[in-house]
Amino acid sequence: MRAFESLRFRLAAAAAVWLVIALTLGYFAFSFIFRTQVEAQFDEELEVHVAEIERIARFNRQGAAVERLPFSDPRYEERDSGFYWEVADGDSVLFASGSLDGRRIGPLPQDKSVRGKPSIEEVEGPTGPMIIIAAYGPEEEGGYRFTVGTDIPHVEAAIREFDSTLFVALLSLGGMLLATVLGLITFGLAPFSRLARAMREVRSGATQSVDGRYPTEVQPLVTELNSLIKGQRESLQRARAQAGNLAHALKSPLAILADEAFQLDLRGEKEAGSAIAGQCKAMQVHIDHHIARARAQAVSKLPGTRSNVAENIASIVTALARLHIQRGIQVEQNLDRELQVAMDGQDFAELVANLVDNAYKFARARIVITAQALDDNYLRVSIEDDGPGLPPQAREIVFAPGIRLDETRPGTGLGLSIVRDLLELYKGEIDLGTASVGGLAATLKVPRHK
Repeated sequence: MRAFESLRFRLAAAAAVWLVIALTLGYFAFSFIFRTQVEAQFDEELEVHVAEIERIARFNRQGAAVERLPFSDPRYEERDSGFYWEVADGDSVLFASGSLDGRRIGPLPQDKSVRGKPSIEEVEGPTGPMIIIAAYGPEEEGGYRFTVGTDIPHVEAAIREFDSTLFVALLSLGGMLLATVLGLITFGLAPFSRLARAMREVRSGATQSVDGRYPTEVQPLVTELNSLIKGQRESLQRARAQAGNLAHALKSPLAILADEAFQLDLRGEKEAGSAIAGQCKAMQVHIDHHIARARAQAVSKLPGTRSNVAENIASIVTALARLHIQRGIQVEQNLDRELQVAMDGQDFAELVANLVDNAYKFARARIVITAQALDDNYLRVSIEDDGPGLPPQAREIVFAPGIRLDETRPGTGLGLSIVRDLLELYKGEIDLGTASVGGLAATLKVPRHK
């Protein structure tokens, strides 16, 4: 039912419904008006023909018709044309139209007319139901009856033809009006489509704000969106600044405590010194962990966040290769240069740096880094080494903050914990398994920028 959620569809459907209702009512109203006019016109025409018959009929003194002048309408001379007239004296027809061809108009109703005033009736004629007008002359002139009739189908045919023409005309009008309404809807909603495109550009990082001129009704929304985007960026800057300030503020007290622990150890109070040193280390672990998480949380909600996968990984490998240059480890990079990840560059670099650094620590001679698209929404980045690997039962434990399975190697135990936290914020995943080159394979599923 997504169509009903569309504003364009709802406006178009409402317009179509009202057009159908209006045009239907208009059809019946116009048809009724036309029928009334046609019937009145036929009645008026019959009255004119009755008056013409009275004018052209001639009688002698004995009441017999002596002559009949030509009638103005030739249809009354065609047999079964549906147009008839006759002049009668009681039940005797004195003379009639040629269209009757010796027949009578039909059984007339009882005399309901007023002398000198025509009456309109419906009777059965030679070719079907008829509308007739019967008029009677003055008694002093013989009281003859003058009757003119027209078949009802003639009236109905005129009405049907009009109704057919009216239907086609209203249907065409409805189509044009609907097309006009759709055009107006499209034109009216065009700024919203343009606004949606502008927002996609902001999310993709192509622009930093919604630019362009919009109608008066839409401009306040654009202004508020730009204010929201600006506010988010300012919040990000404040979050980063506060995280840095907090780290700097705690650095000196922790250093002093660590030094005191060292001094205690020198004075022989090894138990107290070890306890303090252990707590300092734990404090440093938690501080680093939560500062990284807070900064990443602010960045992950910022629209337009993206970074190039290949460029970030290449710079990380270059930097770490210098640190581990004496080990002579070969790094193979299988990277698509066009891939973009929908993450802050610093966060993505931290993810990869932690995993590549671990790979350097445990690899014997080779590291393989691969990045490829999974689908339109996600990328897969895998870091494999040829080291000893990780037993299956330990692949979940290593994500806990401060946990280190190999105490002989340098580190804080924060790397994988931070990796998982960052991925959770960006709706990503990490999986640890066995590498194709024999060691550990860390596979990241990260959001793709389209």
